[in-house]
Amino acid sequence: MGWKHITTVISVIMVGILVGCRGGTTPSPVVYSQPELAYRLISNFGGAFYCDPDYYPVARVGQEEKNALDQFPAIRSNQVEFSAILKHLNLVDKSEYNTEEKVLIYREHKELTLAVQMTASGDDYNFILRVGDGQGERIDGVITKSGLITVTKRETSFNTCPICLASGTLINTPEGLVPVEQLNKGMFVWTVGESGQRIAGRVMDTVSTPVPLLFQVVRITLNDGRVVTASPGHPTADRRALGDYQVGDILDGGVVMAVECIAYNDEATYDLLPSGATGLYWANGILLRSTRWSK
Repeated sequence: MGWKHITTVISVIMVGILVGCRGGTTPSPVVYSQPELAYRLISNFGGAFYCDPDYYPVARVGQEEKNALDQFPAIRSNQVEFSAILKHLNLVDKSEYNTEEKVLIYREHKELTLAVQMTASGDDYNFILRVGDGQGERIDGVITKSGLITVTKRETSFNTCPICLASGTLINTPEGLVPVEQLNKGMFVWTVGESGQRIAGRVMDTVSTPVPLLFQVVRITLNDGRVVTASPGHPTADRRALGDYQVGDILDGGVVMAVECIAYNDEATYDLLPSGATGLYWANGILLRSTRWSK
């Protein structure tokens, strides 16, 4: 092979290399959807905590399956989330799903919706999630659309599903109406004695329970105008959970006219334990039982 031919071959190779370098494109960064980013957060931190509406405050046989079937059309209509769920569960996209598959999809929807709070901030998302049941953590941070996670705050958090009163609920006391969050041990409130009479009882204990993300409370309106807002699990004088009441039921002598689940925007719910034999007190004029009462 002559030098001229060798030189030509080398030139062709060099040109090919240069063209490849100059004409090559840098791979585009991977961009994840918001549900996919939520999955990455849950996977990264593990043990995401949320209050499952099908089991809190009261678990009912068949309730989760019923809700899964009822809500499936709406879940499926959100193609971005639905695709992320199918990928996570290794399910194929098809025209029909059986009941078991619908329940699995519904459970994933609940976790994505309730376990992680994500707020768009430019090209990134600010996030908050709690991990661990009971003594756990609250984690705040930022996640980019490519999945890069930056933690901005990580602190101890007591993660539980609250069963207490909304802030601002007025408690009947001998000194007048007092917001529940302003009550302290040693103060007096009106309670009910063993024979059913109204008596003054000393506040033996107060409790403030941090609420999880996207927590909802129940607001019950009676026909006489009384309204109370509390966690669905808060007990009434009849030892029923407020979340169990339906329109037409009787609560403290009044007829329930409306039962609404609404978003709770405060950081905690509150309760108190009065002294005496019953654990009862009046909240916004409605007789309730303390969550701290164990008899």
